[in-house]
Amino acid sequence: MAETMVVPMDYVVLKLKIEKGFPYMKSDEWKSWVLVYSPIMLKAILPIEMFRNWISFVDACHQLVKPSITFSDIDDGHKFLQEFCTECQHIYTPTILTCNMHLHLHLCKTICDFGPVYRYWLFGFEQYNGLLKNVNTNRKDSFEVTYMNSFVQDTFKAQPSTSKNAITFPQRPFRLSAFIQAYSNPSLPVLGNESLPPSAFPLHIEPPSAISDVDYPHLLDYYKVAYCMPNLEGYQHPSSPFSFVDNQIIKLKSINLLGQVYKGCKYASGCSSFVQSLFLGSQGNNRLAYTGQIQYLFLHSFTPPVNNTELQTRVVYQDKHVFAFVKWFQIEHDCSRELESVDICSADFIACDFECILPVHRISSVVATCNYKTSTNNKKILVNALPHKQYN
Repeated sequence: MAETMVVPMDYVVLKLKIEKGFPYMKSDEWKSWVLVYSPIMLKAILPIEMFRNWISFVDACHQLVKPSITFSDIDDGHKFLQEFCTECQHIYTPTILTCNMHLHLHLCKTICDFGPVYRYWLFGFEQYNGLLKNVNTNRKDSFEVTYMNSFVQDTFKAQPSTSKNAITFPQRPFRLSAFIQAYSNPSLPVLGNESLPPSAFPLHIEPPSAISDVDYPHLLDYYKVAYCMPNLEGYQHPSSPFSFVDNQIIKLKSINLLGQVYKGCKYASGCSSFVQSLFLGSQGNNRLAYTGQIQYLFLHSFTPPVNNTELQTRVVYQDKHVFAFVKWFQIEHDCSRELESVDICSADFIACDFECILPVHRISSVVATCNYKTSTNNKKILVNALPHKQYN
């Protein structure tokens, strides 16, 4: 299963088996093991009581290792660490419990004093507990600090580009709160022309091209639904130069959204092409996280007819829309992985429709996937949603 794992670009692929011991593992390798691999790999290895206990620790890491976190995240992370440490006292012998585990319960205060641990400290991944690693508390480097050099890079400066392979265009002022709402609240209308974070620019582009005849109907249907304009026409035989959707697009090589990089499946062996997005359920009152694979990212220009009264009231209209064309997996109604928050999906994509046109603003998280066979030898995909990475 580990060998079939598709790991996002920001996580290290583990190449040595953990049975060889842990001394070789660095902070980023521990991070991958804890967040990406262990929820999937340990399910069939640990007794259920130990596995539940370990997942409490994984859940805490999900909350606390993000570059930008809320006070609610801190409270949730502390609660999970309390559950983890308390349960360890009942499961394991006292000799396993080290002073490092006591430090877990002080992380919440440290974060409140100094900010997210992602900015200044990753050693926690190397010292987590004596269950998996025999920590020598006398080592001189037992409180080593890992400085996040990449954090000091200015990801928010959008410099004008003169390259034919990059593009920058004016847009309305970026608001972080609106961007977060776009991917976390599926009931909000998101068109795809909303402001992108400055980290996205310049956009690295391919030469302009025509969208395929197979995909174009989905783009047309998307605009009909998103703009509530069912009379929009295809480009082949428009009755008016202002009432049709053009088939010309500009594909993007990648896009950087607040430090999280997304790519189409043909780049980087598919890494960072598997994503999740939230959709409203059939009743309209519940949220469903669907997993899919980005086939390609693209920029498309569209201006609705000027007789649309709502748009006439706008001072400036942004015609450039940024989309991901995503093929979605069918969610399996299997709750056997619910404890570790791992989804089980069909290995085949569902039929494409207008919902394959996804504004990049609605990408809620990047995911790791691996192949999985059921007891009846049916092929499935395990999906592990990872913490949403955003620098602010």
